[in-house]
Amino acid sequence: MKRVRNETIDSRLKCTWQVIGRMYFAEAAKHGDTIAGIYFLLNINSKEGSYASDIAPMMGMESSSLSRMIKTLEDANLIVRSADNVDKRKVKITLTPKGQVKKESAKTIVRNFNEMIEEKIGTQRKAELMDILGEIADLAEKRLTELKQDNIK
Repeated sequence: MKRVRNETIDSRLKCTWQVIGRMYFAEAAKHGDTIAGIYFLLNINSKEGSYASDIAPMMGMESSSLSRMIKTLEDANLIVRSADNVDKRKVKITLTPKGQVKKESAKTIVRNFNEMIEEKIGTQRKAELMDILGEIADLAEKRLTELKQDNIK
């Protein structure tokens, strides 16, 4: 990625994430999957399953927006959905054995890429990067809270 004069931190973060996204898209496509589907599988608790309403916010979506994805993953025999025993409105999602294999494969791909990064920049610089990214996220969260408060007034 060529560095642009007067580049901002947020533009560099966005461009970097876009390249990483394209890489993960290519990895998913190689296995006949989609990034969204794999990300959904990664957010399911492997042992207990997860509620669709809990997965949605982790993906930046509303629960109602997951219907098509859940149906697709269910049709591919990657997940099973069932109504909660107490609250029948809640849908519990569990991984099938095939879904568990897909999830583990995806986790391996992510781990391998993270290891590549660490090999390239070293453990110390990786730790510093993680700290810096955490600080940037905290600053953005703080600013978002301020903006929400301003909108309430």
